[in-house]
Amino acid sequence: MIRIGGGAFAALCLVLTVLLGSGAPAVAQTASASGPVEPRSMTLRGRVGGGNLVTHLPVASATQQLYQALEGVGAPLGRMDSYGWRDLARRPTVHDFDAAMREAHRNGITPIILLEYEGSYQTLDPPQPIGSYDDWYAAGRAYAQRFRPDGDWGRENGVRGWGATIFTAINEPDVQATIPHAAYRDALAGLADGVHSVDRTLRVVPGGFATCNSHGDATLRGYGPAIAPLLQDGRLDGIDLHTYYNARWFPLTRGREFSAQGCFDRVKAALGLTRDVNFYATEFNIARVEDWSDPKLAASLFLTGLWDHLGVVKSDRRTSATVLAFPWNLGDTVRVDGPAYAMAEAENPWTPDPRAVVLRTVLQLAGDMRFTSLDPDRSGTYRLDGDDGLLLVWQNRPGWTDRPGRSWAVDLPDWARLAELWGFDGLLRVLPVHGGANSIDGLKDNETYMLRVRRRP
Repeated sequence: MIRIGGGAFAALCLVLTVLLGSGAPAVAQTASASGPVEPRSMTLRGRVGGGNLVTHLPVASATQQLYQALEGVGAPLGRMDSYGWRDLARRPTVHDFDAAMREAHRNGITPIILLEYEGSYQTLDPPQPIGSYDDWYAAGRAYAQRFRPDGDWGRENGVRGWGATIFTAINEPDVQATIPHAAYRDALAGLADGVHSVDRTLRVVPGGFATCNSHGDATLRGYGPAIAPLLQDGRLDGIDLHTYYNARWFPLTRGREFSAQGCFDRVKAALGLTRDVNFYATEFNIARVEDWSDPKLAASLFLTGLWDHLGVVKSDRRTSATVLAFPWNLGDTVRVDGPAYAMAEAENPWTPDPRAVVLRTVLQLAGDMRFTSLDPDRSGTYRLDGDDGLLLVWQNRPGWTDRPGRSWAVDLPDWARLAELWGFDGLLRVLPVHGGANSIDGLKDNETYMLRVRRRP
């Protein structure tokens, strides 16, 4: 992955102590006959969150900073990762996750659980092999039973209807590429089967992959084909792809070839999938460096990248595929995560940088809406509807729409009277509209625009 700091490597310095210390639950989720809610019926807000909420710092300032950030943008989800979720004999240590769950519940954040394992663990003293199918089955079953909604933890803490429903494992195995493919496949198979032995509606997803983004490798250095049968048979619900847009290495300014949708399509093709799997992104951002170092430019590009992730479609090219879209890293300042991806300008209280302001604005405008139309391939437009109106989105950038220009033709319902035109830098203007065909004129090239139409202006 082309990025500076953060993400999968942010906590590696803690590995030696955490492996011998507290642990975290691992649970997963899949599409099944009784299946979970499909992405098309999810609200926009229900797809958005951030990470990492590390389990060994449940009440520390670093964790509280992220909770402030999630509240600040209005996102309800948090990726919780653990580097110590089992003991040296590979037995799950489920109770070591209890404090982090209580903290998440107090803060109103639903956890997406990530069980970390990376190839260098095999060289520790003593070595920590990835473990067998049976090891991972035991972990999946134990963590699902304890931390699913109304599981053991919920009953013990008097919490009903809340818990982890998405469980992931082994973040970015394709970066170091030291885990044997067969062992990786067996681990995810065991995790998925263990989780589903408790509840078939829970989703299991492999931790994010990096190399479609960083190296143009749609096989994900062979880890994709290794788990293709698990994606095909539904034990794994979808693919988590990490996308770090970069002016030099992954420039969205050159068109949809450099998009989350493009990587998703290429990976599915390389894996030979015929089942329509879902799309996950537990890390993405604009690299605010070099040609994109200007904060306003980064915010403008972030709006395009955000809708790229939120608007990923399935094979029919019109049905929503996105389950999660998590920017990295909402909570951190440059002091912690460097200039490229830190999305906070100040700590305590958390203060958003321009990219985080864009995310907050999108969730304020459309957080409670649902997609009703997606056309990323041709017009580059999306429509979302809610109880109090609708939002239209247009990716007016070269290679992102087949009708670029300075006028936007929109078709509005009969009740439309006033519309608000929004850009990356906020509300641009309010204009009269009417039912039927309208033309929004005087726009700039190379921007993403949003048109908010309220039922009661």
